[in-house]
Amino acid sequence: KATLTVTANDKSRAYGNADPTFDATISGFVNSESLATSGVTGTPTCTTTANAASSIGNYPITCAVGTLASGNYQFSFAAGTLTVTARAITVTADAKTKTYGNADPALTYQVTSGNLVNGDTFTGALTRDAGESVGSSPYAIRQGTLSAGSNYALTYTGANLTITKRAITVTAAAKTKVYGADDPALT
Repeated sequence: KATLTVTANDKSRAYGNADPTFDATISGFVNSESLATSGVTGTPTCTTTANAASSIGNYPITCAVGTLASGNYQFSFAAGTLTVTARAITVTADAKTKTYGNADPALTYQVTSGNLVNGDTFTGALTRDAGESVGSSPYAIRQGTLSAGSNYALTYTGANLTITKRAITVTAAAKTKVYGADDPALT
């Protein structure tokens, strides 16, 4: 029997997604035959060691005979590659406001596109530009150390912390004076 090479086709998917359907290309036909005219029937079974929790990287796709059959050919197999890419996720900072002199509010964010999978969590925290002046407000809220880990391609959309004027009430102290005397200091 002549030998046909069954080569697993390369595939890719994002971290956390299900594997795509694997397939293969068959080559090495002789006597001007093709897959349609060779009498080869069935399909190979192709698998990988990767699963939805597998980190980004490359994993082999291997094929086996499956239901392939032929009277004139035998089969050899060549691996393909499954590339697991970083999962896209977008985080948007929440705009914040505080009154001059007060402590900063907690800097929070929302996931506005994509999602975490496999029980993964964010680590780190947002930061903001330094300053406490109303005149220099607003202050940019930055990504800081916020991360979803190396399996994610995190896109960050910032916001601002605005410092507003502090309300203050001044009450004049009541004063008295003797007629003809100079006015007392007004406090």
